[in-house]
Amino acid sequence: MKEFMEKIAKDAGEILMENFGKLKNVEHKGARDIVTNVDKMVEEFIISKIKEKFPEHAILGEESGKQGESEKMWIIDPLDGTKNYSIRNPFFNVSIAYAENKDVKHAAIYIPFLDEFFYAEKGKGATMNNKPIQVSDVPDLKNSFIQFCNGHTDEAVENISKIFTHLRPKVLALRQQGAGAMEMCFVAAGRAPIYFMSDFESPWDVAAGTLIVREAGGKVTNFKGEEFQLKDTNLLSTNGRVHDEALKEINEALK
Repeated sequence: MKEFMEKIAKDAGEILMENFGKLKNVEHKGARDIVTNVDKMVEEFIISKIKEKFPEHAILGEESGKQGESEKMWIIDPLDGTKNYSIRNPFFNVSIAYAENKDVKHAAIYIPFLDEFFYAEKGKGATMNNKPIQVSDVPDLKNSFIQFCNGHTDEAVENISKIFTHLRPKVLALRQQGAGAMEMCFVAAGRAPIYFMSDFESPWDVAAGTLIVREAGGKVTNFKGEEFQLKDTNLLSTNGRVHDEALKEINEALK
């Protein structure tokens, strides 16, 4: 499974790099969301490879929706960081997860510009370019770099503004990189102790990253402090050490 997922993720990343700065079409999916011809091209490529090897499996893709009915499902974000990609910002990635009965078993995320391939299998740890990774040992919020993202609705923007205003004086820095799967990999690799995402509706944004963070020793919950499930619409992923403090402050901000 690892070899298969690494191959298709890196081949998809090569397509992204070949088309970087050469977009032919950018469409609006909503007031604050876009899709490009490359998103669709890469998703079609990944789906074709999965169907070729696992024709009986279901697939959930960001652009094409759900295909097939099976307890075995692939969850794909062909271009996480589309807005970045559209303005030639190199922070984007390919995200692929494989789940059984909505439980993610394998996860692969490839960041083409960094040539970094993150992989996790449930119960077997997480790696970057085949080397084990683990979360940071940052002990508290005041020493934390925080990464964050939010959904596209007016309510999502209002909520993230409240959280940002509340947290900014309490932390070292807040960063919005614009590519959630990549940012979760940064938590897993110990580059930042926290990534949170509020008011989203799409499991493909976080399905792979959730497993990678957990297998690197981190913790992922919803804003209620419950173990994150793919049906949830908000997420807090941390190194574990700062989780309770971050959760408390986020909920305080949203009161």
